[in-house]
Amino acid sequence: MNTGKSFRTATLAFAVTAVMATSVLAGPRGFDHDPSAFADQRIERMTRTLDLTSEQQGEIRTILEDQRARALQQREEVQARIGAVLTPDQQARIEEQRDSRMERHLDRLADRLDLSEEQVAQVRTVMQTKNDGSGMARDEIQGQIKAVLTEEQLQRFDARGPGSKRGGPGEPCASGKTGRGPAF
Repeated sequence: MNTGKSFRTATLAFAVTAVMATSVLAGPRGFDHDPSAFADQRIERMTRTLDLTSEQQGEIRTILEDQRARALQQREEVQARIGAVLTPDQQARIEEQRDSRMERHLDRLADRLDLSEEQVAQVRTVMQTKNDGSGMARDEIQGQIKAVLTEEQLQRFDARGPGSKRGGPGEPCASGKTGRGPAF
């Protein structure tokens, strides 16, 4: 057996798995992460620490939105290029891994929110639509998930639960540790 080829194959499989994982759970909190809330929090933190004007806030929001759009486009391009290199068997294994991650996420969500079987089926459909490359934005997916929840479940969904709040630079996260780096 050619160990050099095995090592390259294993390395490629690992890299592809890592890239594909970001497509399913892009962002620090996967489906719970709201990109507009991230921008709001970042601008709020910068305003608090740097005394930004309204004009500066608007310009920074535009910069952050442009960056997000470029990052999403780049991720799609990378995934397409990697997919072109993989064999059908490797692509199938990645799909299995993606499905497994989605099911684990759905199980955690169902437990946290006490979803009914019907709600689980509806949320699964929304999540599968995202995995099928619909190009649906995360906030759109989140809105569709929220549409099947009761008022009580919505409150728990929005609360995010213990351990999910990540503090920004200099702000404590749920563990009490503070992030490092600049305030922006």
